[in-house]
Amino acid sequence: MKRAIVNVQALRAGYEKKIVLQDISFSAGQGELIGIIGANGAGKSTLLRTMRGLLPRQGGRVELLGREVGTIPEKALAKQVAFLQQAVEIGFGYTSKEVVAAGRYPYLSWWQGESPEDEKIIRESMEYTDVLSLADTPLANISGGQKQRVLLAKVLAQQTPILFLDEPMTGLDVVYQEEIFRFCQRLCHQGKTILLVVHDLSAAARFCSRLLLIGRGGLLADGPPTAVLTREHLSQAYGLPVQVVHNPVTGSVEVFAGLRRNKNEQLPRVHVIAGGGCGCPVIRRLATAGFEVSVGVVAEGDSDAEAARIFAEDYVITKPFADNDADAAVANGKLVARADVTVLCSLHVGKNNLGNLDAAMKAEKLIILEDSPIDGRDYTGGRAAALYRQLLAKHGVKVMSTSAFYHEMYSLHEDEKTV
Repeated sequence: MKRAIVNVQALRAGYEKKIVLQDISFSAGQGELIGIIGANGAGKSTLLRTMRGLLPRQGGRVELLGREVGTIPEKALAKQVAFLQQAVEIGFGYTSKEVVAAGRYPYLSWWQGESPEDEKIIRESMEYTDVLSLADTPLANISGGQKQRVLLAKVLAQQTPILFLDEPMTGLDVVYQEEIFRFCQRLCHQGKTILLVVHDLSAAARFCSRLLLIGRGGLLADGPPTAVLTREHLSQAYGLPVQVVHNPVTGSVEVFAGLRRNKNEQLPRVHVIAGGGCGCPVIRRLATAGFEVSVGVVAEGDSDAEAARIFAEDYVITKPFADNDADAAVANGKLVARADVTVLCSLHVGKNNLGNLDAAMKAEKLIILEDSPIDGRDYTGGRAAALYRQLLAKHGVKVMSTSAFYHEMYSLHEDEKTV
């Protein structure tokens, strides 16, 4: 069994008159990259600060490398754990190198300057995070991403086996965020143990070996990303409808949060007629915007069928290449009849899914998404094109591109409210 580098038992954390977290217990081994996730105000930063000894514990125990944190002198503690706080303010005029050099303070007396060995460590830390070229540049004159890399070099210069990073990606664009994550992965591969507060759940799933989900005053889940990032866990922690999708390209999961619904607000029910993958983004965007979505008819193995299973509340899925599935057509017709709005995606039409156009003909309110002319999508010898033109002639039908629909879909709600 691996030695516990960090060991937390029955921790109670908070402030003098307010307990934020109770009964937090977990341990972290060498080389683990652990993301701490949860809603704003859940207590993620409070947990990290309490573990470091910056906030007094209200109960429980925290051990770092086998020693109770409250018994470790400050300088000795600074040699064990480096802490990168969020929103760090640096005094005016300090250069990047001077900031990184501050990471060597646990090893120096007040009267000492940096030794050649200290200079070597400072240089290597700045090289590691690719900021050596900024050594003489005032921190005030560099970008947010560069600043975070300088601050990461500072905690590296402390040469501690444990790093606590409180929202190190705040304010960074996606490129810099991934860069910081990759730095952390490399450090863990070298044996360091890192706990960091993360807001981007999809990024946390890709880069962290383990996640702690904080919510409702405690530890809701602890484990690998696939075990923690479930619809049930996240909906409980964030109070929102959440969808979790496995991405076969990255091998990780992606999280899509819906909008918080007003309990008295009735959103329109939207039926999506799709197929061949053209409906995936439409289904996802409608569902995460808060609409009640149904889908049909789509074939098993089609990516639209997978999107329907994840995001739709009702759907009709048939066997691949099923010709004139009467039961599926009836079920699809019922979903069209129940919907406030039906959206016909820009699908290719063959004999197997020609019935989808018949279903659209029955829609009371129809939106047609047209990204290319029907003649190029008709594989029925003209039957689909003829039926499609009848749809275009229906009273009240709206025709737009899929991209235009993404901008217009929120008006569906307003349209329903004015009926």
